[in-house]
Amino acid sequence: MVNLGEMLEVATEGFLAATIHRVKAPPPGVDRYSVPFFWSPRLDAVIDPVPLPPELKAQARGISDDPSNPMLASFGLNMLKGRMRAHPDVTERHYPELMQR
Repeated sequence: MVNLGEMLEVATEGFLAATIHRVKAPPPGVDRYSVPFFWSPRLDAVIDPVPLPPELKAQARGISDDPSNPMLASFGLNMLKGRMRAHPDVTERHYPELMQR
């Protein structure tokens, strides 16, 4: 499986779509093996659009406009958004000012 990340969606203006996925634990007694590899830019990196040939650019659907999951060109802010979504209890405990009510 290849999980195309949100940064590729931002860079290609939606030509490549980020993979929506959730990991499910296997039933008791069944092993699950996973070897994730994350290749990420610096946290202060801002992702510029990748110049696509006109025939591919015409196929780009645009960046997802899901209000609960905005795609941000700033890698660090996009990473923070994901961590806050995955661990709201930690965010609430240590950074309550970041939580939207």
